[in-house]
Amino acid sequence: MANRISNRKGEGLQLHQEQYSFMKRAWHVFYLRPRNERIATQILSSHGYEVFCPSIPKTRLWKNRQRKKIWFPLFPNYLFVFTYHHEIYTIRRISQVVNFVSFAGKPSTITEKEVDGIRKMLEMGNVITVENQFCSGEHVRIVFGPLKGHEGILVKRRNKSRFGIRLKAISHSVFIDISQSDLEKL
Repeated sequence: MANRISNRKGEGLQLHQEQYSFMKRAWHVFYLRPRNERIATQILSSHGYEVFCPSIPKTRLWKNRQRKKIWFPLFPNYLFVFTYHHEIYTIRRISQVVNFVSFAGKPSTITEKEVDGIRKMLEMGNVITVENQFCSGEHVRIVFGPLKGHEGILVKRRNKSRFGIRLKAISHSVFIDISQSDLEKL
């Protein structure tokens, strides 16, 4: 499929769908140096980029038996930036960024719906787990609650139903416990 755009002289130019997709903003995935998620987020935000680095609280016990709540990235060493394709090379020049994640030579992206689903999972305040391998299960859609309309997979572990969103770009899945009455099969 080709789209037509005009240049300054009014001449029509043909763009193939693949070329046209590079002109749209998308959530690109970047691989970072270890423990550099916070500083990379601050640097990119100060340059005007929309950055998504989901984090979850974990309680740690210090040597003096004091407990502290510390925020850890949900996806260690990964950062999601909403930007144009041609800007990923500029972002890659930042010292905290190792490289952009690519598949078959093309930069990997995740959809707006996947980012929105992760944000809503974090807002719910339930326990969230991340797994590197995709577990096979039934494809379902959530019909009630804050995640209504999101599609994913249903996995049963320890007699609990868990809903998962798969991020193909980085081979991770995000899971949250959910009631089966809130789901419908696809």
